[in-house]
Amino acid sequence: MSCQTPVVSVIIPVYNVEKYLARCLDSVLAQNFSSLEIICIDDGSTDSSLDILHVYASRDARIKVIQEEHRGVSFARNVGLNVACGRYISFVDSDDALLPNLYETVLSCGDDKVDAICFSAQEVFEDNNTAVCSSDYFQVKFSGLVDMTDDDLFKLSATVWDKIFLRENIESIGLRFPEGVLYEDNAFVWNYFCIFRKIYFHQKKLYLYYRRSESIMGNSKIRKEGMAFNYIKILQNIYSFWTKYNLLPTKEDIFERLSLFLFRAALNSCNKWEVPGIIYHMSLCLHQWNFTPKHPAFISIKHGDMSLKLGHFPFYTDIYALKTLHGLEKIFYIGNSGQYKVVRIFSIINFLWTKDNK
Repeated sequence: MSCQTPVVSVIIPVYNVEKYLARCLDSVLAQNFSSLEIICIDDGSTDSSLDILHVYASRDARIKVIQEEHRGVSFARNVGLNVACGRYISFVDSDDALLPNLYETVLSCGDDKVDAICFSAQEVFEDNNTAVCSSDYFQVKFSGLVDMTDDDLFKLSATVWDKIFLRENIESIGLRFPEGVLYEDNAFVWNYFCIFRKIYFHQKKLYLYYRRSESIMGNSKIRKEGMAFNYIKILQNIYSFWTKYNLLPTKEDIFERLSLFLFRAALNSCNKWEVPGIIYHMSLCLHQWNFTPKHPAFISIKHGDMSLKLGHFPFYTDIYALKTLHGLEKIFYIGNSGQYKVVRIFSIINFLWTKDNK
């Protein structure tokens, strides 16, 4: 595709956001940095979003409108990647907004060989339009140019809109968003940064992330049925990508840490009655992957010895290993299990306490 090369391709997926779209587009057009192409992909909107896009495109030639049938945010972003010309790729959600100096600020780092540029974001709660949350999650943990280590990767947010990516890198590995799943940003971020590690960090909050109760993240908080299983699907995508590019087995340790992290996320966000299904799908992965787990919990799951801990799953605590049961122990067992003493009936933990308690 021939085009005059802009510095930044801004990719905006749009679906039924007529209430917020003008705010988003105005914030992009208000940028002090003008070398932009603004690719808006209408994902089959049924409200007036497409009409709004055409009005804005008639005012500014940098705006390109692509109309597609409704196939989800990953598909829309991938369409944008397929036509983008810029040196850098910036993803913007159509219900969010940018501060006017975002691109001017982040592109002033002076290093044209960085793989990505990360910046902080400000959370704004849309429902009351006044509450502002200063979340540490969207505050970058580094400053300046950093060559990221495996450990450092866990300090990155798993979102794409608080980062600018080098398009050449994306195309060199054919990286795209997995379609048909939620939390797709996790796969894109981990697949990209597992290979490309030279990142420049800006501490300033330059992106306004509007949180709404009807959003995907809002539905995660209310434990919408089936959503938690997407974390396991994302893991499958990451495993396939890392296998394709021969990142395993040299990256097995970090992959297992990531698997534990997303497995915990699934257990922490699912309904109680979905816990057996989450563990079942995790066990299928462990059997299908060419991967030997080291963590006791994964070993127990793979061998079929993992009991279910019902109730709230403590996200930031370790998953404890359970003793392999034999014979009548599978019906009734009292004794040690990892760092705990337990009473198990039909392999289910009914009581649990620490060994130090008398």
